[in-house]
Amino acid sequence: MRSGDRPIDDPASTDQSSAATEVTGLPEDSDAGRPASAVPATDEVAGDAVPAAAAPGGEADADRSEPGDNAAGLAPGEPEVGAGATAPGDEGLAPPPGRPSARARLAGAGAGGWAGAVRRVHRWADRHPGYAAAGGTGFARITVLPTILLMAWLLVGLPLLLAGAFLPAPVLLIAVPVAVALAAGLRQVPAAWPRALLRTARAEDRARRREPEWAACWGLAGTVAVAAGFTLWQFLFNSENIIVLRSPGAALQTGYWIAQHGSLPIPQTLAAFGGSHPALQFASTGFFAQGTSVVPGLMTGLPLLLAGAFWVNGTSAAAAMGPILGGLGVLAFGGLVGRLAGPRWAPAGALVLGLTLPQLYTSRASFSETAAQVLLFGGLSLVADALTLARARRSRRLVLQEPATVVLDLNAPGRGTGPSRRVPRLLSVRFTPPQVLMGLGGLALGLTAVVRFEGLLDVLPAIPFIGILLLRRSRTALPLGIGLAVGAAYGLADAYLLARPFIDSLQPMPELIGLLAAWLIALTLAGVELLRLPGLRHRVREGLAGAPARWLPDVGGALAVAVLVGFAIRPYLHTVRGPANRAAAYYVAGLQRLEHLPVDPGRLYAEDTLYWVIWYIGLPTLLLAGFGLALLVRRCLRALLSWQDPSGVARIWALPLAVICWGAAAVLWQPATLPDQPWASRRLVSLVLPGLILCGIWASAWLRGRARSRGAGRGAGVFVATCCVVAMLVPTVTTSFGLGFTHSGSNGGLRLQASGLALKRTGQGQFGAVAGLCSVLGPSATVVIVDPVVAARFTQVIRGMCGVPTAWLAGQPAGNLQAVLGGIERAGRRPVLLGSRPSQLAAYGTPVRVMNLRTLQEPHTLTQPPTTPWPAHYVIWMAIPSPSAARV
Repeated sequence: MRSGDRPIDDPASTDQSSAATEVTGLPEDSDAGRPASAVPATDEVAGDAVPAAAAPGGEADADRSEPGDNAAGLAPGEPEVGAGATAPGDEGLAPPPGRPSARARLAGAGAGGWAGAVRRVHRWADRHPGYAAAGGTGFARITVLPTILLMAWLLVGLPLLLAGAFLPAPVLLIAVPVAVALAAGLRQVPAAWPRALLRTARAEDRARRREPEWAACWGLAGTVAVAAGFTLWQFLFNSENIIVLRSPGAALQTGYWIAQHGSLPIPQTLAAFGGSHPALQFASTGFFAQGTSVVPGLMTGLPLLLAGAFWVNGTSAAAAMGPILGGLGVLAFGGLVGRLAGPRWAPAGALVLGLTLPQLYTSRASFSETAAQVLLFGGLSLVADALTLARARRSRRLVLQEPATVVLDLNAPGRGTGPSRRVPRLLSVRFTPPQVLMGLGGLALGLTAVVRFEGLLDVLPAIPFIGILLLRRSRTALPLGIGLAVGAAYGLADAYLLARPFIDSLQPMPELIGLLAAWLIALTLAGVELLRLPGLRHRVREGLAGAPARWLPDVGGALAVAVLVGFAIRPYLHTVRGPANRAAAYYVAGLQRLEHLPVDPGRLYAEDTLYWVIWYIGLPTLLLAGFGLALLVRRCLRALLSWQDPSGVARIWALPLAVICWGAAAVLWQPATLPDQPWASRRLVSLVLPGLILCGIWASAWLRGRARSRGAGRGAGVFVATCCVVAMLVPTVTTSFGLGFTHSGSNGGLRLQASGLALKRTGQGQFGAVAGLCSVLGPSATVVIVDPVVAARFTQVIRGMCGVPTAWLAGQPAGNLQAVLGGIERAGRRPVLLGSRPSQLAAYGTPVRVMNLRTLQEPHTLTQPPTTPWPAHYVIWMAIPSPSAARV
């Protein structure tokens, strides 16, 4: 029998070969009241095997060996040592002879200046070793805490909204305990994560290359600093998207309505118009008319968050939610980078993402993509934590100091006597910390559908991943599946109970997602059941061990590069066109005329998606990402096909890599949006740009480790890492800030200029303009808008924020309008007409201009990166019809 193989039907058959385990920090118990310390690592050099018998009370994963965990030999690459842990085999090793340690060099640098400060910090660290390991657990908790809070709010808010009771008192009374309960799942988290970047032969090499004990602390501090700075920056340049031009305005208006009324849908209030009128319209941009109601054209996850902000401090707090969610998305992404590439790389990954123009753009207004980032990256981080923690418990046979988190135990003392005491043991439900973390991760992934329906498409790779966990006989598979199903059920309930017209407008995507999910579930279940047959599993293993199958990992890595090359040459092979409604075709044709392009209203420009990516993150980042992607796909496939993952790296990378590849490919193939920039770039924010940046950061870490393994010193390694990060930052900053040189000036010399959107604010003055309009209308008005452009932008603004019944009627005979005005008067209300020009209202009364706002809006470009904002001018005229004008 090969190392790592074990017949499924023979539980007594185990493999006792030498273990090649990763080094992780201690799963810290925050209630223990003592400093965290490192788990004693298995000695890879000696190859001591762990006894097969484990202490009772652990989960099933900790009670038996897992195929591939204790395989003899080393995997391709050895894990670097995490913060607070000791490298296997290097206990008591001194620094290489002839080369003083970094701490010794700092000590000799004198007490003055920064060197003295660092020396004092290291002395303090020597006296408090527990705090170094606590940096890793702090990193694990803080980077997923925003995800926990968002989950608690959505879990409570959506049922209350469906019940029509989304009010401050019940929401807070329920959401706070739920948040505390979910946060209790973070009681035990790993302090470090496995990383296998290179193949090394000796423990001395690992000791020389190991990370400083405080790397996780510096990584956490740097990531938090980047996220905080990013949030403050967006506060200073956030947009007042209160006028409904696109989905940010619709989300803000929906959030305002929920905050004021606690329910959806929005009533049309036909009684205020004297009854139903065939020519009267109630739909507008971002809102559908359905029966006698108005239904928002978006998922309600983001409006639920905005409603809470409206409760705090009105429109100013709601406008601040965009920067807050953007900063939390950067923090969550930094947490994922720290887990997969190392904590010291987390600030670099967060910085690169935070400087991309799409991230800046979506963090300055009410976009759902940033909220999806928090849930998606937080969920993937929680899954990585669960796998790391389960492996640490299994490989070290760790007996936890605290009991498992008990969710339900019908056999516990005090549950009664008699027949209830004879309840079968199967009804006792206990969840261990890895299972709790996995359940939270699956719940976060599923809840992405509550803020973005496309989130269901992004998390489809979790289905086969659950199948792999089932084949491994891991008890974390069931919590992941349950959490994912609960979150997806929330999303489907939101979609089909509160946003049905919006979902119908997305067809055939919802049907495609359902079909793919059904097929994946069926194939996964069939594959799991078939591979549980000992004979078939043995034949499959023999086939994969053959010479042809050994090339599959290399083919997979090459295929990943080939896909990127295919997207690069796609514009030269065909032009993507699709059906477009009248408004979209008119809009695209107008932009094409402005840019002096051939007028082709049906063109989608989807063939240029990879070049959009190059605009925003640059060619160096794309090349690094392609290189890292190829290596990662190759390693994960090798671990899957050989069922060998001694370092534990493939399993924590498997789900993030699958989600990135699947989601990025789907968006790059068909972004399903209007093609003007930067609007279309929001489709890159959830997965494409973060995924490529993550792979690029990992490739940078790999190159640095490669240089160190070839004998390069610490300075050379730092130089390689710095060059990689700078190469990723320069194109990103150039596009975001619009950097360039100009000859303008008195002397005609070259001068650096920044004309990009990074330091530009759009939509200023909208809050004041809408407040002035509402004060003019008054509470007794019933508004009829006669201009289609004004109606599309302001119908829900007036209905919601001004609190008066609003509808529109344009392009209809005068008799229809007179009938509506007569009905309003019979209802005992005051009719008010709004238009964009005095000529539209002159026949019904004296026109008065009630809004004249000049501001800036984002640019709209098709074939080049967006730079300078465009001007915007909003004009509304009002007329109050006389009673004679309302007579039919």
